[in-house]
Amino acid sequence: MKSVVFLQNDVESLLPELFLALAILVVLLHGAFMVIPATSLSTLLTPSLSRLTSLALIFTSALVLNNPLLGQSICHSAFVLDALGNTAKFLSLLALLACVVLGQNYLESTGISAYEVFVLILIASLSLCFLLSSYDLLSVYLSLEMLSLVFYTLACLKRDSAFSTEAALKYFILGALASAFFLFGSSLIYAYMGTTNFAQLALLSQDLEPRPLIVNLGIVFVASTFFFKLGGAPFHMWVPDVYEGAPTSFSQVFAVVPKLSLLVVLSRFFYTAFWSFSPTWEILLLLCGAMSLYIGCMGGLAQTKLKRLLAYSGISHVGFMCAAMSTGCLEGNQGVFFYAFLYMLTTIYLWTYAMHLEPARRGLLTLVDSIGVFQANPVLALTTVLVLFSLAGIPPLGGFFAKLNVFVSLIESSYYLVALIAVVCSVISTFYYIRMVKILYFEKAYTWGFFPPMSKVKGGLMGLCAGLLIFFLLGPNLFYYLSYKMSLSLFA
Repeated sequence: MKSVVFLQNDVESLLPELFLALAILVVLLHGAFMVIPATSLSTLLTPSLSRLTSLALIFTSALVLNNPLLGQSICHSAFVLDALGNTAKFLSLLALLACVVLGQNYLESTGISAYEVFVLILIASLSLCFLLSSYDLLSVYLSLEMLSLVFYTLACLKRDSAFSTEAALKYFILGALASAFFLFGSSLIYAYMGTTNFAQLALLSQDLEPRPLIVNLGIVFVASTFFFKLGGAPFHMWVPDVYEGAPTSFSQVFAVVPKLSLLVVLSRFFYTAFWSFSPTWEILLLLCGAMSLYIGCMGGLAQTKLKRLLAYSGISHVGFMCAAMSTGCLEGNQGVFFYAFLYMLTTIYLWTYAMHLEPARRGLLTLVDSIGVFQANPVLALTTVLVLFSLAGIPPLGGFFAKLNVFVSLIESSYYLVALIAVVCSVISTFYYIRMVKILYFEKAYTWGFFPPMSKVKGGLMGLCAGLLIFFLLGPNLFYYLSYKMSLSLFA
């Protein structure tokens, strides 16, 4: 009788994931049955599939938000349900929903009409849900691999582009190497501890003295995989090439969606499973944070292409989040999630801006492609400038408070050198944001440029993201509450 009740709890707890799995089948069957009539009538399946995918993500978000079974482990402790994972699931699904809605017009204009795109996006959302509930190294690995396979496929979906093929190949080879690192590190941990479950690892490593070298090596290899997936230095080589080579709507997915999920799992791995090995992961996070700040800051100065500039900007912001996580305190981890929320809003806006420019240019986007936006759409130019200032950390915009939380947590933890590096790199990186402002407002176009009209949905979502960043001071409590709730769940 007990096993039946346990199985029933598992099914009820995994109801959002089960619904997503059924939605994948529905979208797949719809695309398979409608592709021949659509081809014969010369129509696109993208609008109907986009609506189906959006509905599936909305219903899944509602199921996640109303899940009553929190605070328990399921499937023999391979997964856990708590406020940390539940909140991150909800936000990740909303971010993925925004990417689907914003990318619809781009897919139509660039001729990417394969219905498999939306099936892959739903598979990515399913893997993210499993990843955020994972409480075992094996479940983390399987979820990461499923997510990575989807991203490899999306990166190479533009088959007539040599840049897209090269980006996907590089992403696949380096991603396979990162997966090998994860498996090797997990095998080292299992060889000494005899388990891969986070809760059991926490109990076994609590009073382990001296700390064995084999476990430290395992932590290093597993952490390097997460740094690779996040795009942090020194595992950042793939980020600029993949972001530039992949179609822009998929680059937006790579930049926006997985970072919060990976930070949640990395926090569980360090703070729950190996809290007693704090000197090891503190050094790793500090090194990754400092190197990411330096490489993202200096690498972005020489960029003339918009997507590569956004890639290097993302590397530097990963450095801020890793530096805050290295503090190992509640305030530092709250700063990580708070930074991730605001960074998610900023990247949604800026990558949508890049998609708005690209169909008109039909080539590799450069910074000078923004010339004429102010004359064509003054409101878009103004909000873009303010979002760039938020990304640079100019007060009183939202990005300033995100960086301020990181600086305060580093100083309170006595990491003065890393705090100084973060401040200096933040000041230097302001240069390339100001350069974009100069191009938007002060450069003159010598040829006629055409910018396509923006749809109401795209304009509304971009306005919502920009409004939350610009008028952050009017209502900051929601972001602080969500980040505090997630951090408290982790330390409880």
